[in-house]
Amino acid sequence: MNSNDKLNKKEKITNSIILKLLAEKEMHQQLIDMFEKESAFLPEESLSRKVINGKVYLYQIRKDEKGLVTQKYLSRNENEFASAIKRQHFLQKSLKRLHNNIKAMNAFLNKYNPYDASDIVADLPKAYESLPEKYFRDIHENILEPSWQNKPYNKNESYPDGLVNCTSCGIKVRSKSEAIIASMLENKNIPFRYEAELKINEHAYYPDFTILKPRDGEIIYWEHFGMTNNAEYSLSMEQKLIAYTRHGVIPWDNLVTTFDSKNGSIDAQIIQNIIKAFIL
Repeated sequence: MNSNDKLNKKEKITNSIILKLLAEKEMHQQLIDMFEKESAFLPEESLSRKVINGKVYLYQIRKDEKGLVTQKYLSRNENEFASAIKRQHFLQKSLKRLHNNIKAMNAFLNKYNPYDASDIVADLPKAYESLPEKYFRDIHENILEPSWQNKPYNKNESYPDGLVNCTSCGIKVRSKSEAIIASMLENKNIPFRYEAELKINEHAYYPDFTILKPRDGEIIYWEHFGMTNNAEYSLSMEQKLIAYTRHGVIPWDNLVTTFDSKNGSIDAQIIQNIIKAFIL
């Protein structure tokens, strides 16, 4: 994506926010106009409610010019008048909230300054110009746009019948432990891809999870190993970790590794602590 495309994309995002707010403001104003017109024809009295011997009685509350308050019982024949008082009370409550919302929206529109990393960089002192670009990376596209994990990517097509466990958001994974990890990532709104292709020296690997860290936009990988008591599986695991390490995918730097216990279980508390300490 070139710089013009990025700029256009940011402008569209910014314009979308502002346009939605302006539309909401217009809708509020239309309701205010409609409610105020209706309110002018409704009674200004209020109601009180009493329960006597299990029966409900409504009373009309009226205050005269001197501030004297009087009550009048409303019979069933006056239900229409009581309904008009209820409607008036609803309208007044609604108008108060609508007016407050418009004030809040006006204040936001006056103060809102869209975030753009390039604007921030342009305002930095000259002394910061030589720092690596990653310090000024605009992670807007990755973090604020949830479509990253939904965009097409090369997936592991092997053994599709093994995808039998479902996460809380409907993603199919191969083991219950992976389903727990994925669901915990989903609950924390951490974007990830399941079994996305990672090319190392023309060899394709498929880490269980490719994760976009919300705090800095860095990509990390998460491998969960489940059958460590199986000799063939353990050998494959060791060879994979050696290949990862040789090519810069380092455990507890940009690679998380977890394991099932001997009885095949997983400690969800440990997974939660890893997510909190290493990813969030």
